[in-house]
Amino acid sequence: MTIKQKIKLSNVMMALIPILLTTVIVVICINTSLGSYWYTLETMYQDENGIQSAQSLIYTYQQELWENNWGQGTHTELSEGIKKNEKMNHLEEKLSRMGYHFLIRKNGNEIYSNISEEEMKKAESVAGTAIESAKTLTASYHDVSVIKHTFFHGEKAFSIIAVHSGETDQTVISYLQSYILKYVLGFVIAFLSLTILVNVILSYWISKSVLVPLKKLGHGTYEIKEGNLDTVIDYEKQDEFGEVCRDFDEMRAYLKESVEQRLKDEQRKKDLITGISHDLRTPLTSISGYLDGLMEGIANTPEKRQRYLAAIKTRTRDLSRLVDSLSEYNRLDSKNFHYHLEPGDLKGFIGHYLVSYEEEAKQNQVEFKLVGNDGSYPVLFDKDEMKRVLDNLFTNTIRYRRQPHSKVIISLKRIERSTVVEFIFSDDGPGVPEESLDRLFDSFYRVDGARSNTGEGSGIGLAVVKEIIMGHKGIVHAENHDGLAIIIHLPVYSAERG
Repeated sequence: MTIKQKIKLSNVMMALIPILLTTVIVVICINTSLGSYWYTLETMYQDENGIQSAQSLIYTYQQELWENNWGQGTHTELSEGIKKNEKMNHLEEKLSRMGYHFLIRKNGNEIYSNISEEEMKKAESVAGTAIESAKTLTASYHDVSVIKHTFFHGEKAFSIIAVHSGETDQTVISYLQSYILKYVLGFVIAFLSLTILVNVILSYWISKSVLVPLKKLGHGTYEIKEGNLDTVIDYEKQDEFGEVCRDFDEMRAYLKESVEQRLKDEQRKKDLITGISHDLRTPLTSISGYLDGLMEGIANTPEKRQRYLAAIKTRTRDLSRLVDSLSEYNRLDSKNFHYHLEPGDLKGFIGHYLVSYEEEAKQNQVEFKLVGNDGSYPVLFDKDEMKRVLDNLFTNTIRYRRQPHSKVIISLKRIERSTVVEFIFSDDGPGVPEESLDRLFDSFYRVDGARSNTGEGSGIGLAVVKEIIMGHKGIVHAENHDGLAIIIHLPVYSAERG
């Protein structure tokens, strides 16, 4: 059964069940000792000789007869009395069926009568002289009933006397059955009709408010199953289904983000495997060639053998450096790795590093300069990992320079209302093509021309730099400024913000 059908059924049952239970209770009461109350009620409204029905009929017709007949002309003699029009015929016919004959008097003068003398005698025996003096009268004895009703129009007085002599053409129905039960039945029918109408309207309204969002959710689920994660559920009402639809949209967006991230990770792994394969193949091929030369006797002099062994050692060192770089990158990329962040002055830290690096810089023919405004540059950082950043940046400058010496400028400044420290490491090297800047920090990515010589680098150094900076909640990118400039932004540390 659908929700719409359940809603319709529940609405109908809410009305029908109380009615049915009430009916059952009434029937049980009537057929038990409580039925005496029903008998009393029925007796109270028992229409003996149809007297109450006749009264109602006379009262109903009096105004119409006055307007259409009694009020017209002067009525003096019976032959010239009331015209037997349609209204009069209806009144006479209905009263006759109930066993009543009647006469009409105007200002005490009889203007119409179909009562026999015998019937008048029976009426007088029941009502006595009151039949003449009373304005309104109801009397009944055995099978004889007398009704008199007087009404006035201005100065004119009309009276109707109806007599039941015991003879009737139809079974007399009680007043309870004739009127009260009919009204109750009409009320029940009207109630059921309204219930059905309201049920249809409410069922449509409720089912629409339920089925519309369900259809949208179903469509969204189907689209997600088909791989379309861009389908937005267009349902903005502030109800429970609106909340569910918004939660569904959040789930879809999260799922889309997860899928995109998974695809990026898969592509990253493919690139990583491709890079590792390429960078391992080059030194391994070289080592294999030199070993073949030694085994086949191509290196037939001590000098050649020494040269071959030195080359093998160099390539082995390249492999060791590659493995170390890869291990370091994987360590930083691991979710289990935690930085030991401590507040410190970044300018003071870099200055201390440059002092310790001075001798090595001379050996590698590197000239450096630290530029920055006076004052401190408070940053939360891991000293060991930040030293690795500087090591990798200097190593990257030395490996890819085209001149025998290098000049490096390290500049520091606070930007964006002193909430960010900008750290720029720039050298005078060849720089990189503009199309390569965005991929410079990808693992195993090297500009064309450097890939062929693995001894120049692993292609992981700048990727390690990016991982460390991101671990410090910073960002890093590269630009060409008469050489390559690595631009790093780190958040300023304050004791208030922690």
